[in-house]
Amino acid sequence: MVTDVSPKKVQQYVQLGRKRLANFRQARLMFLRQYVGQYYDTDHGSVGTEPLNLIFNAIRILVPNLVINYPKHSAETQFLQSRQYGDLLSLALDYLGVTLNIKDLYRRWLVDAIFTLGTVKTGLAESDSVYTFDEDNKTDAGTVFSELVDFDNLIVDPKSREHLFADAAFVGDVICVPRAKLLDSGLYANDLVERLPRAGDYGAKDDGASRLSMSQVQHGEEYELNDEVEIAELWVPSAKAVLTVPACEDLHFDEYLRVHDYYGPNEGPYTFLALTPPVPGNPLPVALVGIWQDLHVRANRMAVKVMDQAERQKDIIGYKRAAQDDAEALRDAGDGEAISVDDHEAIKIHSFGGQQNSNESHLAQLQGWFNQMAANPQSIGGQTLNSDSATEARILQSNASVGLEDMRDLLYQAAGQEARKRAWYLHTDPFIKIPLVRRDQVAAQYAMTPAGPVQTQSAQVVDQQVILTPEARRGDFLDFTFKIQVESMSRVDSRQRLATALDFAVKILPASAQAAQTMMMMGIPFNVKSFILRMAKEAGMSWMDEVFFDPEFQMRMMQMMMMGPGPQTSQGQPGGQGPGGQSNAGLAAVLQNQQPGQVMGGMPSSQTQDNQQAQLGANQAQRETVGGGY
Repeated sequence: MVTDVSPKKVQQYVQLGRKRLANFRQARLMFLRQYVGQYYDTDHGSVGTEPLNLIFNAIRILVPNLVINYPKHSAETQFLQSRQYGDLLSLALDYLGVTLNIKDLYRRWLVDAIFTLGTVKTGLAESDSVYTFDEDNKTDAGTVFSELVDFDNLIVDPKSREHLFADAAFVGDVICVPRAKLLDSGLYANDLVERLPRAGDYGAKDDGASRLSMSQVQHGEEYELNDEVEIAELWVPSAKAVLTVPACEDLHFDEYLRVHDYYGPNEGPYTFLALTPPVPGNPLPVALVGIWQDLHVRANRMAVKVMDQAERQKDIIGYKRAAQDDAEALRDAGDGEAISVDDHEAIKIHSFGGQQNSNESHLAQLQGWFNQMAANPQSIGGQTLNSDSATEARILQSNASVGLEDMRDLLYQAAGQEARKRAWYLHTDPFIKIPLVRRDQVAAQYAMTPAGPVQTQSAQVVDQQVILTPEARRGDFLDFTFKIQVESMSRVDSRQRLATALDFAVKILPASAQAAQTMMMMGIPFNVKSFILRMAKEAGMSWMDEVFFDPEFQMRMMQMMMMGPGPQTSQGQPGGQGPGGQSNAGLAAVLQNQQPGQVMGGMPSSQTQDNQQAQLGANQAQRETVGGGY
């Protein structure tokens, strides 16, 4: 129990946990200085000292390739009776993600993970929460929140050994709050709050990353206006409680500032994101920037050397004193001009300095090594890619994306864990009422005719208003698994979307229609509409269900059915047709050619499609060269 642990001992463990992260914080600050460059929050700089910011370029390319859109969630369960409720939770998470601007949060979370470790804290802003104390905070009471925890404020169990603190006895973070708010709340021990030192009066924040943009602000001045103090909130999973203790390492109390029960999912409020494989016996991952740092520094040094050598390069004319007139005539001559001289051997041009070609090669090699260690941002960003053919370029591109896809998988897994915690608060809220819009399928409608029932309106998918309320709950929350839909946070270029739609219309739709005819002639049940919708979903086309409803077509079909059957042929079939209205010769064509006779040739192989895609740019350039245009 929490009451069995001495408050002083807890505070000592807190300081040990912060000391364990001290070296990582210092290294992170060093990496951040390289990331922001020498012109960040400064009024001067030395031109040419850092010409290549490879770290910034890598992050600038990787982040938008991983997170650029709001995520689409999927709540899955093995219990059929709960799946409709899972769909409602997914829609609610999508809505909540937009209101919380979760896309921006995930981008900052990703940057933190690149530098060391990304941490997000998810909870409920209760009326007694410090997240409702600050007037500048946009979190209202009763609102689910997800906030980024700065690595400088993270507190961990100093004895933790498992990856991402899976075995930690406690995890917490430092929060800066106005002293008056703590006193007015009546939830904390006021006599202890009065004894807390003002934030900034001690050296805990001297080396924080926030100081990078505060060069003109003296240390501690930002805390003077509101008399802010720092407290540490600790989540203790074994006791299911949250402890509040002073964050200052030189101050120890004999009691806690506050102890209250933890209300939230069993996994706790903190979600960690790491982009590198685990380190055995250690909870912290390897920082990606730490792998890039040396190559970044070396590349800048070599670039400076190449530019300095190029600036020192000069050409000087040397001549014999007797050939002075000839030398001056050569110096003043224009390009391509012919000058007669008495003795051209008496005049020579001498070159001094200049960069060595070997330095350029070495710089290119350094950039190539950095590109290799940074998951190939050059190829991902559409920059230089060394290849001798389109096929080789495609192979290199596919191999280059392996590291990026691994980072995407890790990010999506962590985002799914964070979304699960937000969903827990939605699931347990007794007063929840969220208006949502869901796409539902409306059943087909039929009308009676002399020839029998005729379908007047096919099943269609329409938008319907639904409300997430406590009465809509089905099943146990533990039965649900929460995922981020594949590539839902990635950007799809408009031209790529158009190419996908055209490819779908040219290949999938005709092939589906022919397959439906073949299946009908062979007597095999085949739902062509479901097949097309499934293929459209795999292709990322969410609007395909809208095109399967045409009232005018339904009316024409009903009129045709009401006109009755046509004249009989000698075979007793309408119009000499077989079952389903198809020619009897169609089945023979299928059996002989392995496909209906209307299909123009076979479908191209995947390799052929890849080659055609790789040559699209070349075809366009050739058309423009010969003036063909469009």
